[in-house]
Amino acid sequence: MTRFAMKTPLSNRKAVIIAIAACVLISFLRWPELLLDAQFWGEDGWYWWPEARAFGFSSLLLPHTGYFQTDARMVALLASPFPLSRGPTLFALAALIFDVMPAAFLISGRCASLCPSLPLRIFIGFLWCAMPNTWEVHGNLTNSQWHLAVLSLLILMSATPATKAGLTFDTVMLALGCVSGPFCIFLAPVSAILAWRHPSGTRLARLAIVMAGALIQISALSMGARSAMPSLGATPISFIRLMAGQVFLAPLVGHRHLPQWYATGPWRSGLLPWIAALTGFWLCIDAARRWPVIRLAGLFTLLTLCASLSHPVPGDDGSPVWVSMRNLDSNMRYLFLPLVFWMTVLAVTTFAAPRGWAKGVATGALLVSLFSGIPRDWRFPAVPDRHFYDIAREYDKAPPGTRFVIPVRPGRQAVYIK
Repeated sequence: MTRFAMKTPLSNRKAVIIAIAACVLISFLRWPELLLDAQFWGEDGWYWWPEARAFGFSSLLLPHTGYFQTDARMVALLASPFPLSRGPTLFALAALIFDVMPAAFLISGRCASLCPSLPLRIFIGFLWCAMPNTWEVHGNLTNSQWHLAVLSLLILMSATPATKAGLTFDTVMLALGCVSGPFCIFLAPVSAILAWRHPSGTRLARLAIVMAGALIQISALSMGARSAMPSLGATPISFIRLMAGQVFLAPLVGHRHLPQWYATGPWRSGLLPWIAALTGFWLCIDAARRWPVIRLAGLFTLLTLCASLSHPVPGDDGSPVWVSMRNLDSNMRYLFLPLVFWMTVLAVTTFAAPRGWAKGVATGALLVSLFSGIPRDWRFPAVPDRHFYDIAREYDKAPPGTRFVIPVRPGRQAVYIK
């Protein structure tokens, strides 16, 4: 596989350990309530925990929204014997681990074949953990499947592990990623290309795991009830505004400042969205042209984005989905992979591309992100205290049959009958 043209020293185990610890610290500091005030998020409290308590191991066989989400179900099973007041902490710890796993795997020596530069891998790993516009997928088990998708892609592209422990990790995590969300369907072409270009027993085994996962998820999707398609508002200018604002511009200026940009004349006229989008697409295409690894990652990102934007879960405001997604923190999980890809392109082009327009523009954009977008979006907002732990302790002490209304983030609730 073609490597980045950036000469660097060999990986240092101590530096890797320190960098991975720093990734954990970054993820924690962005939202300390993740562990200090752990609570269920969305489906964590609506489905995973109560269904694990009600159905036990049978809950692993229950698809949700048409496909299997096994990572969340497995954590819920592990947490189900504990009191309600302890369950969210276990969920949060697992979510934090899943969040950091892609960056940790990238930084480790396992990805040296993709990017020989340890400093560059560490820098990209830090970017992934500090990336703006990711509140919806940060620190909750429900959306951990998006992080597992990135990890699965890295495993597929990485070299054959040198140890049995590495082989076991690859096999287990790739299999888990394939049954935690529908992403294996879009990983299948990437895995097939790698197995064809670099045939080996490891590549074929990985392809078999991905194909098996794809068959499982496609079967679940085909047997699930089909809801009416939401109004997408799918027009070229709507797509350009969505990508320009939430993907290309938000990491540079901070997503909370997007409304200020949306109010400007150049944005309302459509000039600024076209400039931002065309510049972003140009840099992504240029990086894909230079590096096969970026090309494969771009293929996976594009396939996932097409599926996400064509079959999204509608928002609560009733407006067309592509329009509502321009609002702050609205279905941003669908744009998480493009955000990861975009920030990676900026870093790789800045540090590994030859001198030229692409390198200059990418460097400028990355500097703006480092000094504007990331600081502005660094701290995720704290949520109001809804007395979850007071209610949870009452639930734990209550007799069977007692009804409780349990707070569920963000701003929702669930009804439990003990």
